[in-house]
Amino acid sequence: MEVVRFALIGCGPMGRRLADSLASRADARVAAVVDPDAEARHQAAEAYRADGYADHAQALARDDIDAVVVATPSHLHKEIVIHAAQARKHVFCEKPMALTVADCDQMIAAAEAAGVRLMVGQVLRLMFPFWRIRELASPGELGIPVCVSIRRLMQLPGTGWRGRRAQSGGPLFEVHVHELDFMRHLCGEVAQISAYGGQFLTEGVDYYDIYLVNLRFRSGAVGHLHGGRGVGGHVYEGRIICPGGMLSFGPEWGSGAVQRVGGEPELLRAESRSGPVGIDWELDSFVQWVLRDQPPVVTARDGRAAVELAEAAYRSIEQGRPVDIAGQP
Repeated sequence: MEVVRFALIGCGPMGRRLADSLASRADARVAAVVDPDAEARHQAAEAYRADGYADHAQALARDDIDAVVVATPSHLHKEIVIHAAQARKHVFCEKPMALTVADCDQMIAAAEAAGVRLMVGQVLRLMFPFWRIRELASPGELGIPVCVSIRRLMQLPGTGWRGRRAQSGGPLFEVHVHELDFMRHLCGEVAQISAYGGQFLTEGVDYYDIYLVNLRFRSGAVGHLHGGRGVGGHVYEGRIICPGGMLSFGPEWGSGAVQRVGGEPELLRAESRSGPVGIDWELDSFVQWVLRDQPPVVTARDGRAAVELAEAAYRSIEQGRPVDIAGQP
Protein backbone atom coordinates (compact mmCIF):
# COMPACT_ATOMS: atom_id res chain seq x y z
CA MET A 1 0.00 0.00 0.00
CA GLU A 2 1.40 3.40 -1.00
CA VAL A 3 -1.74 5.53 -0.53
CA VAL A 4 -4.24 5.16 2.33
CA ARG A 5 -7.80 5.54 1.02
CA PHE A 6 -10.05 7.04 3.67
CA ALA A 7 -13.76 7.28 4.34
CA LEU A 8 -14.71 10.40 6.29
CA ILE A 9 -17.63 9.60 8.61
CA GLY A 10 -19.12 12.86 9.81
CA CYS A 11 -18.86 15.89 7.50
CA GLY A 12 -19.22 18.67 10.06
CA PRO A 13 -16.56 21.33 10.69
CA MET A 14 -14.21 19.01 12.61
CA GLY A 15 -14.52 16.24 10.06
CA ARG A 16 -13.79 18.70 7.25
CA ARG A 17 -10.68 20.00 9.03
CA LEU A 18 -9.37 16.45 9.36
CA ALA A 19 -10.22 15.64 5.75
CA ASP A 20 -8.53 18.82 4.52
CA SER A 21 -5.32 17.68 6.18
CA LEU A 22 -5.53 14.24 4.58
CA ALA A 23 -6.37 15.73 1.17
CA SER A 24 -3.14 17.75 1.26
CA ARG A 25 -1.03 14.58 1.44
CA ALA A 26 0.36 12.55 -1.44
CA ASP A 27 0.00 9.31 0.53
CA ALA A 28 -3.67 9.72 1.53
CA ARG A 29 -6.94 10.18 -0.32
CA VAL A 30 -10.45 10.87 0.92
CA ALA A 31 -12.36 8.44 -1.32
CA ALA A 32 -15.73 8.41 0.47
CA VAL A 33 -17.70 10.72 2.75
CA VAL A 34 -20.59 9.77 5.02
CA ASP A 35 -23.21 11.98 6.62
CA PRO A 36 -27.00 11.65 7.02
CA ASP A 37 -27.29 15.37 6.23
CA ALA A 38 -27.59 15.57 2.45
CA GLU A 39 -26.16 19.09 2.13
CA ALA A 40 -23.12 18.40 4.30
CA ARG A 41 -22.53 15.14 2.44
CA HIS A 42 -22.85 16.80 -0.98
CA GLN A 43 -20.45 19.63 -0.11
CA ALA A 44 -17.83 17.23 1.24
CA ALA A 45 -18.17 14.88 -1.73
CA GLU A 46 -17.56 17.78 -4.11
CA ALA A 47 -14.66 19.17 -2.10
CA TYR A 48 -12.75 15.87 -2.05
CA ARG A 49 -14.08 14.41 -5.32
CA ALA A 50 -15.35 11.51 -3.25
CA ASP A 51 -18.40 9.26 -3.27
CA GLY A 52 -21.08 10.26 -0.77
CA TYR A 53 -23.15 7.95 1.45
CA ALA A 54 -25.88 8.49 4.01
CA ASP A 55 -24.99 5.34 5.98
CA HIS A 56 -21.50 4.40 7.11
CA ALA A 57 -22.18 0.72 6.37
CA GLN A 58 -22.15 1.55 2.67
CA ALA A 59 -18.64 2.98 2.85
CA LEU A 60 -17.38 0.17 5.07
CA ALA A 61 -18.56 -2.39 2.51
CA ARG A 62 -16.07 -1.05 -0.04
CA ASP A 63 -12.96 -3.20 -0.46
CA ASP A 64 -10.89 -0.22 -1.60
CA ILE A 65 -11.36 1.74 1.66
CA ASP A 66 -8.37 1.19 3.95
CA ALA A 67 -9.21 3.47 6.88
CA VAL A 68 -11.89 5.74 8.32
CA VAL A 69 -11.95 9.04 10.14
CA VAL A 70 -14.79 9.12 12.70
CA ALA A 71 -15.90 12.70 13.37
CA THR A 72 -19.53 12.19 14.35
CA PRO A 73 -21.25 13.32 17.56
CA SER A 74 -19.55 11.65 20.51
CA HIS A 75 -22.26 9.15 21.42
CA LEU A 76 -21.97 7.52 17.97
CA HIS A 77 -18.24 6.79 18.14
CA LYS A 78 -18.43 3.37 19.75
CA GLU A 79 -20.82 1.78 17.25
CA ILE A 80 -19.04 3.16 14.19
CA VAL A 81 -15.54 2.31 15.41
CA ILE A 82 -16.53 -1.27 16.20
CA HIS A 83 -18.24 -1.66 12.81
CA ALA A 84 -15.17 -0.25 11.06
CA ALA A 85 -12.82 -2.58 12.92
CA GLN A 86 -15.00 -5.57 12.09
CA ALA A 87 -14.81 -4.49 8.43
CA ARG A 88 -10.98 -4.54 8.75
CA LYS A 89 -10.59 -0.76 8.39
CA HIS A 90 -8.01 1.20 10.35
CA VAL A 91 -9.65 3.89 12.49
CA PHE A 92 -8.84 7.46 13.46
CA CYS A 93 -11.50 8.55 15.99
CA GLU A 94 -12.01 12.12 17.13
CA LYS A 95 -12.05 12.88 20.84
CA PRO A 96 -13.68 12.07 23.15
CA MET A 97 -13.04 8.44 22.30
CA ALA A 98 -16.40 7.54 23.85
CA LEU A 99 -18.54 8.54 26.82
CA THR A 100 -17.69 5.60 29.10
CA VAL A 101 -14.60 3.56 29.83
CA ALA A 102 -16.58 0.40 29.12
CA ASP A 103 -17.26 1.65 25.58
CA CYS A 104 -13.59 2.50 25.09
CA ASP A 105 -12.61 -1.01 26.18
CA GLN A 106 -15.00 -2.53 23.64
CA MET A 107 -13.56 -0.33 20.88
CA ILE A 108 -9.97 -1.29 21.76
CA ALA A 109 -10.90 -4.97 21.94
CA ALA A 110 -12.59 -4.82 18.53
CA ALA A 111 -9.52 -3.21 16.93
CA GLU A 112 -7.16 -5.70 18.53
CA ALA A 113 -9.32 -8.68 17.50
CA ALA A 114 -9.39 -7.42 13.89
CA GLY A 115 -5.70 -6.53 13.80
CA VAL A 116 -6.36 -2.91 12.77
CA ARG A 117 -4.94 0.41 14.00
CA LEU A 118 -7.03 2.59 16.30
CA MET A 119 -5.89 6.13 17.17
CA VAL A 120 -7.74 8.89 19.04
CA GLY A 121 -7.51 12.59 18.16
CA GLN A 122 -6.21 14.11 21.40
CA VAL A 123 -4.70 16.95 19.42
CA LEU A 124 -4.10 19.58 22.12
CA ARG A 125 -0.79 18.04 23.20
CA LEU A 126 0.40 18.39 19.57
CA MET A 127 -0.36 22.13 19.28
CA PHE A 128 1.91 25.01 20.21
CA PRO A 129 2.74 25.92 22.95
CA PHE A 130 1.63 22.61 24.49
CA TRP A 131 4.15 20.35 22.76
CA ARG A 132 6.92 22.80 23.67
CA ILE A 133 5.78 22.82 27.30
CA ARG A 134 5.98 19.01 27.30
CA GLU A 135 9.53 19.17 25.92
CA LEU A 136 10.60 21.48 28.74
CA ALA A 137 8.60 19.79 31.54
CA SER A 138 10.78 16.70 31.44
CA PRO A 139 13.97 15.20 32.86
CA GLY A 140 17.03 16.98 31.52
CA GLU A 141 15.13 20.25 31.24
CA LEU A 142 12.97 21.68 34.05
CA GLY A 143 12.02 18.27 35.45
CA ILE A 144 8.70 16.47 35.82
CA PRO A 145 5.98 18.90 37.01
CA VAL A 146 4.94 18.93 40.64
CA CYS A 147 1.85 21.10 40.09
CA VAL A 148 -0.33 21.89 37.07
CA SER A 149 -3.22 24.36 37.10
CA ILE A 150 -5.41 25.08 34.06
CA ARG A 151 -8.43 27.32 33.62
CA ARG A 152 -10.53 27.03 30.44
CA LEU A 153 -13.90 28.75 30.23
CA MET A 154 -15.76 29.40 26.98
CA GLN A 155 -19.09 29.97 25.37
CA LEU A 156 -20.39 26.64 24.05
CA PRO A 157 -23.41 25.66 21.95
CA GLY A 158 -26.17 24.24 24.15
CA THR A 159 -28.53 23.04 21.45
CA GLY A 160 -28.99 19.79 19.56
CA TRP A 161 -26.80 16.87 20.56
CA ARG A 162 -24.42 19.22 22.35
CA GLY A 163 -27.16 20.04 24.87
CA ARG A 164 -27.57 16.45 26.06
CA ARG A 165 -25.15 14.74 28.42
CA ALA A 166 -25.99 11.32 26.96
CA GLN A 167 -24.86 12.52 23.53
CA SER A 168 -21.99 14.93 24.20
CA GLY A 169 -20.98 14.27 27.80
CA GLY A 170 -21.15 18.01 28.44
CA PRO A 171 -18.05 20.26 28.42
CA LEU A 172 -16.10 17.85 30.62
CA PHE A 173 -16.07 15.27 27.80
CA GLU A 174 -16.51 17.39 24.70
CA VAL A 175 -13.83 19.95 25.60
CA HIS A 176 -11.91 19.09 28.75
CA VAL A 177 -10.71 15.64 27.73
CA HIS A 178 -8.07 17.83 26.05
CA GLU A 179 -6.88 19.32 29.33
CA LEU A 180 -7.18 16.03 31.24
CA ASP A 181 -5.10 14.32 28.55
CA PHE A 182 -2.51 17.10 28.60
CA MET A 183 -2.17 17.03 32.38
CA ARG A 184 -1.68 13.26 32.30
CA HIS A 185 0.79 13.71 29.41
CA LEU A 186 2.83 16.03 31.64
CA CYS A 187 2.59 14.30 35.02
CA GLY A 188 1.89 10.63 34.30
CA GLU A 189 -0.92 8.44 35.57
CA VAL A 190 -3.53 9.82 37.95
CA ALA A 191 -4.13 8.18 41.33
CA GLN A 192 -7.20 10.06 42.53
CA ILE A 193 -9.72 12.73 41.47
CA SER A 194 -11.84 14.98 43.65
CA ALA A 195 -14.29 17.20 41.78
CA TYR A 196 -17.08 19.71 42.33
CA GLY A 197 -19.53 21.07 39.82
CA GLY A 198 -23.02 22.26 39.09
CA GLN A 199 -25.40 23.68 36.53
CA PHE A 200 -25.25 27.40 37.22
CA LEU A 201 -25.32 29.31 33.94
CA THR A 202 -27.03 27.36 31.18
CA GLU A 203 -30.71 26.66 30.76
CA GLY A 204 -31.99 23.85 28.58
CA VAL A 205 -29.11 21.43 29.11
CA ASP A 206 -28.85 18.44 31.43
CA TYR A 207 -25.17 18.57 32.42
CA TYR A 208 -22.98 20.54 34.80
CA ASP A 209 -21.61 23.71 33.22
CA ILE A 210 -18.90 24.56 35.79
CA TYR A 211 -16.28 22.07 36.99
CA LEU A 212 -13.50 22.24 39.56
CA VAL A 213 -11.42 19.06 39.22
CA ASN A 214 -8.49 18.27 41.53
CA LEU A 215 -6.07 15.51 40.57
CA ARG A 216 -3.41 13.65 42.54
CA PHE A 217 -0.91 11.87 40.32
CA ARG A 218 0.93 8.68 41.14
CA SER A 219 4.17 10.68 40.97
CA GLY A 220 2.95 12.77 43.92
CA ALA A 221 2.23 15.80 41.70
CA VAL A 222 -1.06 17.65 42.03
CA GLY A 223 -3.28 19.30 39.44
CA HIS A 224 -6.34 21.50 39.15
CA LEU A 225 -8.74 22.09 36.26
CA HIS A 226 -11.32 24.90 36.29
CA GLY A 227 -13.50 24.24 33.28
CA GLY A 228 -16.87 24.78 31.71
CA ARG A 229 -18.75 27.82 30.52
CA GLY A 230 -17.64 31.37 31.08
CA VAL A 231 -19.68 34.51 31.53
CA GLY A 232 -19.41 36.75 28.50
CA GLY A 233 -16.03 35.58 27.30
CA HIS A 234 -13.28 33.05 26.86
CA VAL A 235 -10.42 32.32 29.26
CA TYR A 236 -7.63 29.81 28.63
CA GLU A 237 -4.49 29.85 30.73
CA GLY A 238 -2.30 27.54 32.75
CA ARG A 239 0.71 27.29 35.03
CA ILE A 240 3.06 24.30 35.24
CA ILE A 241 5.47 24.29 38.19
CA CYS A 242 8.59 22.12 37.85
CA PRO A 243 11.67 21.73 40.07
CA GLY A 244 13.65 23.86 37.63
CA GLY A 245 11.15 26.62 37.01
CA MET A 246 7.65 27.53 35.88
CA LEU A 247 5.96 27.26 32.48
CA SER A 248 2.82 29.14 31.53
CA PHE A 249 0.43 29.55 28.62
CA GLY A 250 -2.24 32.09 27.78
CA PRO A 251 -4.11 34.32 28.10
CA GLU A 252 -3.73 34.66 24.32
CA TRP A 253 -4.06 31.46 22.27
CA GLY A 254 -0.65 30.24 21.09
CA SER A 255 1.34 32.15 23.70
CA GLY A 256 3.56 30.68 26.40
CA ALA A 257 6.52 31.49 28.62
CA VAL A 258 9.17 29.84 30.75
CA GLN A 259 10.86 31.21 33.85
CA ARG A 260 13.76 29.11 35.04
CA VAL A 261 14.82 29.23 38.68
CA GLY A 262 16.97 32.34 39.08
CA GLY A 263 16.18 33.56 35.57
CA GLU A 264 13.94 36.03 33.81
CA PRO A 265 10.73 35.08 31.94
CA GLU A 266 11.24 34.08 28.30
CA LEU A 267 8.64 33.63 25.60
CA LEU A 268 8.28 30.10 24.27
CA ARG A 269 9.13 29.72 20.60
CA ALA A 270 8.31 26.98 18.12
CA GLU A 271 11.67 26.78 16.36
CA SER A 272 12.62 23.51 18.09
CA ARG A 273 10.18 21.59 15.87
CA SER A 274 10.48 21.45 12.09
CA GLY A 275 7.70 18.92 11.36
CA PRO A 276 3.91 19.28 11.25
CA VAL A 277 1.91 20.35 14.31
CA GLY A 278 -1.65 19.97 15.52
CA ILE A 279 -4.06 18.12 13.24
CA ASP A 280 -1.40 17.69 10.55
CA TRP A 281 0.90 16.04 13.12
CA GLU A 282 -1.66 13.56 14.42
CA LEU A 283 -2.84 12.53 10.95
CA ASP A 284 0.72 12.27 9.69
CA SER A 285 1.42 9.94 12.60
CA PHE A 286 -1.68 7.87 11.84
CA VAL A 287 -0.81 7.51 8.14
CA GLN A 288 2.79 6.60 8.99
CA TRP A 289 1.51 4.01 11.46
CA VAL A 290 -0.72 2.42 8.81
CA LEU A 291 1.86 2.52 6.00
CA ARG A 292 5.16 2.02 7.81
CA ASP A 293 4.28 0.69 11.28
CA GLN A 294 5.78 3.75 12.99
CA PRO A 295 4.43 4.06 16.57
CA PRO A 296 1.58 6.60 16.88
CA VAL A 297 2.10 9.87 18.70
CA VAL A 298 -1.20 9.34 20.57
CA THR A 299 -2.70 5.93 21.31
CA ALA A 300 -6.19 4.59 21.83
CA ARG A 301 -5.21 3.94 25.44
CA ASP A 302 -4.44 7.65 25.82
CA GLY A 303 -7.97 8.34 24.58
CA ARG A 304 -9.34 5.80 27.05
CA ALA A 305 -7.40 7.36 29.94
CA ALA A 306 -8.86 10.81 29.25
CA VAL A 307 -12.37 9.34 29.25
CA GLU A 308 -11.62 7.53 32.51
CA LEU A 309 -10.63 10.82 34.15
CA ALA A 310 -13.74 12.64 32.90
CA GLU A 311 -15.96 9.76 34.01
CA ALA A 312 -14.30 9.73 37.45
CA ALA A 313 -14.78 13.50 37.82
CA TYR A 314 -18.52 13.11 37.17
CA ARG A 315 -18.66 10.30 39.69
CA SER A 316 -16.84 12.38 42.30
CA ILE A 317 -19.27 15.28 41.83
CA GLU A 318 -22.30 13.02 42.08
CA GLN A 319 -21.07 10.95 45.02
CA GLY A 320 -19.47 13.83 46.94
CA ARG A 321 -16.18 12.01 47.51
CA PRO A 322 -12.74 11.44 45.97
CA VAL A 323 -12.55 8.67 43.36
CA ASP A 324 -9.53 6.41 42.89
CA ILE A 325 -8.37 5.81 39.31
CA ALA A 326 -7.91 2.19 38.31
CA GLY A 327 -5.79 2.96 35.23
CA GLN A 328 -5.16 0.74 32.25
CA PRO A 329 -6.30 -2.89 32.50
